[in-house]
Amino acid sequence: MRRIKKSKASTKYLHMVLVIVAIVLKVMEVSAILIIVQKLPCNTTTEDYVQNFQEETNDFDLNIPQKYIDAYYAIIDLCAATGNVCELCPLDWDAFNGKCYLFSEDRNNWPTGSKNCQLRKAELISIEDSNERDFILRHVSSKNGHFWIGLTRNGSDWYWKKGGKFQGNISGSSEEHQCASYGKDLSAENCFNPNKWICKKNMSRY
Repeated sequence: MRRIKKSKASTKYLHMVLVIVAIVLKVMEVSAILIIVQKLPCNTTTEDYVQNFQEETNDFDLNIPQKYIDAYYAIIDLCAATGNVCELCPLDWDAFNGKCYLFSEDRNNWPTGSKNCQLRKAELISIEDSNERDFILRHVSSKNGHFWIGLTRNGSDWYWKKGGKFQGNISGSSEEHQCASYGKDLSAENCFNPNKWICKKNMSRY
């Protein structure tokens, strides 16, 4: 019985070692891809990328799986180059002036919308200038319903989530209406009304 227990313990230990080794190798593969992506400029031709990629991978004595190579070329194809920096938004997000915007399809209260944005590493939108406001209004007017934004009431004043004081008029403002939404216009609402929401974050850079 003792021999059987020792054999099982050894097998379990060997399995753990193999798992750790596999994880380390995977991290090395992904790291190699990221290093290569960061080292190459985005304003070169596809042929240059192919040649440089092949040269760079020769420096790493790694057998990089094809799926990572495919992902690398997908980044090249999707890359919106600005100088030597590539900026991308996640799928289903809209890009504008270096920012990414998500107009949700779900409806819920303001706190839930805010938490949903945070889970996406974003925030309910704080509108910073007239160009951004016009961009938001164009999108909102083409969709149904109202959208929560990062604007809440504190006393008699309204503040953006980023801390700036709102300058302007909000329709329907009252004691029970502490959160703001965009529909056909900017309006105050009860924070627990069910609305859609708008998330905003910086583009990812490669």
